[in-house]
Amino acid sequence: MRFWFFLRLLGIVPALGAAAGMAALEPPPIAAPPSMFAAHRERLLAKMPPGSVAVFKSAPVADLPGNVDFEYRQNSDFWWVTGFGDPEAAAVLRKTETGATFTLFVRRKDARREAYDGFRPTPAEAAAAAGAQEAYLIDEVWTRLSSKDAQTGAWSGLLAGATSVFLSDGGDKEFGAKLKAAVAELATAERPAAPVTEAREIVHELRLVKDDEELKLLRRASEISGRAHVRAMREAAPGKWEFEIQAALDGYCQSQGARRMAYPSIVGSGPNALTLHYDKSARQARAGELVLNDSACEYQYYASDITRTYPVSGKFSPEQRAVYEVVLAAQKTAIAAVKPGVPRSDVENAALRAQVEGLLRLGLMTGTLDELIRNQAHRRLTLHGVSHWVGLDVHDPGRLANSDGKPRPLEPGMVFTIEPGIYLPMAGDIPEKYQGIGVRVEDVVLVTKDGVDCLTCFVPKELADVEGAVAAGAGPAASSN
Repeated sequence: MRFWFFLRLLGIVPALGAAAGMAALEPPPIAAPPSMFAAHRERLLAKMPPGSVAVFKSAPVADLPGNVDFEYRQNSDFWWVTGFGDPEAAAVLRKTETGATFTLFVRRKDARREAYDGFRPTPAEAAAAAGAQEAYLIDEVWTRLSSKDAQTGAWSGLLAGATSVFLSDGGDKEFGAKLKAAVAELATAERPAAPVTEAREIVHELRLVKDDEELKLLRRASEISGRAHVRAMREAAPGKWEFEIQAALDGYCQSQGARRMAYPSIVGSGPNALTLHYDKSARQARAGELVLNDSACEYQYYASDITRTYPVSGKFSPEQRAVYEVVLAAQKTAIAAVKPGVPRSDVENAALRAQVEGLLRLGLMTGTLDELIRNQAHRRLTLHGVSHWVGLDVHDPGRLANSDGKPRPLEPGMVFTIEPGIYLPMAGDIPEKYQGIGVRVEDVVLVTKDGVDCLTCFVPKELADVEGAVAAGAGPAASSN
């Protein structure tokens, strides 16, 4: 019971009562262990010089219009370091010549607010759950960071004697400005103020290569999202509203313990498939059209990202099939190129060349392959890049080049999408039979020591498999699946 209590404090699992009411999980839920966050702190401390201090602030509570509070989402860097999901919190890592300390600051307990918003741990409970050596109330953060003895004028506190300070303000600009002022105040004639630099420069680099525990959570997010896509395919049919298809997917994700979608679901039928970030889900799908569904959940803060395109009526038209085959072939080419030591840009270029070759073959572009790519003429029909990092954020941070400006090679543990797409506008230079077709196929891949592991490729994407998945939802016999 105590194990579940600690996980509840960290925001890792819902209250036991809520969990009991969920649909059975397939497989059972997994949680991020406190040891994962302890390992993250060790990795960060290893990058910090002795005498340095890192200060992290939680994300501010969003001030949204209306009188309803929406679910709070912790800043990803703060979560990576602490595993603590409550707002109004701060964390301080201090590295000395002989060791390191982790200090946590949390909200004051408030019986009235807890009646509305839920349990708040005491500093002692928070410290035990998060693995901090010390914890205090957030009200004390500034006196604990630095305070001056009235008689001697000597400074003390967590910032005292710091040779450098790494700051992650979590989006709380007021906190960040106040911290910089506090560091500047510590300066003396003999000891200049410690430089304050962005902690994200180190943290984002560390976040780029996922550890085994993070990969478990990313796999779980991908498993749930992938199964949800199959349910959405079965929901597609002429006359169905986009929001009905979306509900099948989003609802399954929640039934499997995913508290949030990784981003607003994009379910675009017909011409809406040409809008990359269409999120209204407000149109009825019609016979003969395609549905482009770009949706995925976040599990224990870790995101997936999947796109599938499928025919509303269960069968691709010849033109839809032709465009789909180009996109799918481009994706397969790119996935095959993934391995350690290869720059991500090479993977993207492999997909791009395959797409442009296909567009030339279908007569949708004219010119030479290299010229079209060099002039980026393809952008009118391909619109976007082919990949992005995935992790705690669906567009996870991470540099694409080394410090020397050269493309950085892929390493085992890196996770990213491969998502070629072709979008054919209602324009006079596009043959009428192709106008309005939008196709994207997106999967999440993991770089392994031997090559690549596609985390989401189990979701149907071969033409026959896609048609079969849509057809499986047609008729009363499939309604109970």
